[in-house]
Amino acid sequence: MASLSGSFMRSIPRSWSRALAALAVVIAALGAVALAPCSLLGGWGAASAQVPGLPNVTGSSSTETRKPVPPERRSARATIRTFLDSAVAASKENNAELLDAAVACLDLSSVTPGARASTGRDLAIKLKEVIDRIEFIVYAKVPDDPNGPPWVFYHDAAIAADIVIGPNADGEWLFTSETVQRIEDLYARFESMPKVAGVGGSGMDMSPALWMRSKMPLELREKGFLLEHWQWLGLVILVIAGWLVAVIARFILHGPVQRLLDRRDWRVPRDMVWRLLQPTGFVAMALLWVIGVRWIGLPPGTQVIVMLVVKFMAAFGLVRGAFRFIDIVTWVLRVRAERTPQKFDDLLVPFFDKTAKVVIVAIGIVFIADVLGISPTSLLAGLGIGGLAVALAAQDTVKNLFGSLTVILDRPFEIGDDIKIGADLIGTVEEVGFRSTRLRTWDHTLITIPNGNLISANVDNLGKRSYWRYRALLSLTYDTPPAKIHAFCEGLRELVQRHPETRKEVMQAGLFELGQSSLDVLFVCHFTVKTGAEHVKARHELLCDVVALADRLGVEFAFPTRTIHMVPIDPSTKGKGATPEDGGETDRIGRAEALALSTQAEVAKPE
Repeated sequence: MASLSGSFMRSIPRSWSRALAALAVVIAALGAVALAPCSLLGGWGAASAQVPGLPNVTGSSSTETRKPVPPERRSARATIRTFLDSAVAASKENNAELLDAAVACLDLSSVTPGARASTGRDLAIKLKEVIDRIEFIVYAKVPDDPNGPPWVFYHDAAIAADIVIGPNADGEWLFTSETVQRIEDLYARFESMPKVAGVGGSGMDMSPALWMRSKMPLELREKGFLLEHWQWLGLVILVIAGWLVAVIARFILHGPVQRLLDRRDWRVPRDMVWRLLQPTGFVAMALLWVIGVRWIGLPPGTQVIVMLVVKFMAAFGLVRGAFRFIDIVTWVLRVRAERTPQKFDDLLVPFFDKTAKVVIVAIGIVFIADVLGISPTSLLAGLGIGGLAVALAAQDTVKNLFGSLTVILDRPFEIGDDIKIGADLIGTVEEVGFRSTRLRTWDHTLITIPNGNLISANVDNLGKRSYWRYRALLSLTYDTPPAKIHAFCEGLRELVQRHPETRKEVMQAGLFELGQSSLDVLFVCHFTVKTGAEHVKARHELLCDVVALADRLGVEFAFPTRTIHMVPIDPSTKGKGATPEDGGETDRIGRAEALALSTQAEVAKPE
């Protein structure tokens, strides 16, 4: 029991990299279905087809590649001596570890590898009890020829069971796999019979299951459906006890875990701590079942199924616990990121959350393969065979992954930045995930953009610009005199100088265009704000002041209009003013009028 519990405890750290809980349950069910036919038939594995009474030869090997045969198992006589002497010594010294030499005399190739450590000793004890009730072994009568035929110690025609010692493929003499498979039937047949004279060294007390069974009434030892009555009763009690242990474990751990998190300044809400501890109930239940199943003494095939389910229950609890712990870490990181002025932290937190969970799932698949007895190397080799197809199918996923890395390393934007992607997609970055980025548009719709598209797209980070430029053509009516235009432009400059959120050193205001229906004044300024909302507010305030300025100066804004003047034609008058018909005189008058305007402007300048 100590060995089994120790091996399970050693496997727990590895289970931090376990699979998704749903996948674990499915694979556990598949394993149970796969092993159920063997347990119903009384076997525990794929027994090789061979003639009854002959050794279980699983493959041929040359004498050059055979492993050295230990002297204690070089023949039938050596094996039976080693088996009986080890069992008697273990009984006298009450040391279960001495039974390992007896277990080594059994061909456990038909037993699932995961069940050999837990059932080998019980099988050795039961076989010793059967032999003690059949015959007192005289070693001199047992064949000692390493090259001889298998030695049949006992043949039971009633139940078609034999006790045979024969060589395996390496020349090592063992109790054959067929004998090992029928130990349970032989023990049930000879259990009530007395032992022969001269034998000794019962190991019943070294087996928790056999000791527990010996304390049960005869009525409960009768076999019902697959199991004896007391075993069914033990399973029911184990289920109820496991549920109670799960509930008690959560209540006991809640206070210490909450205080531990508080001491580390992780002010985690109590409901999140409670959700974190809920999966621990599965782990506590699994630990109890590992110990309890050892005392119930289930048949090897059934025990394999139960232990497989127990391991997946532990994996289920640990996977959920790891996910809940990541949720707590993410919550703490998000709270701390909100306290810092840098927005890069806000971008890393959701990426960490998703990446950590993906890593748990990926490594968990390897853990499940190990539980099922699949070598991780074989698993990776199998993945390599289909790697090309997977790569072709997952190229978009890989592209999005590199897009995520590009966003993290290049930092083209951060959480909360207003960005423009392409020609017309504008919005605020809400989340950067493992596969995609979520953008909240200014229409308040949520758009999901694959990160792979960000590698080649033009991303304009509106939130990173130093100033928000505003440019407008203010259209004035054509009847606005030049003095009012000068006054209006000067007033625009003064409004920019007095506005608290404008750049003072760079601005433009002046008559820019003589339009078809208006005099267009160019007005350019820059707002020293960070976000689009602040920009809209500052622009609103400035434009309201512009409208008020125009109203105070009597300047009217024009809109596209066209006025038609109907003038009667006087034949005696060719035109207005003193403009002659010839081109040379026209040029002279134009230059003279322009010179007059320039002279007036020079006189108007202050000295």
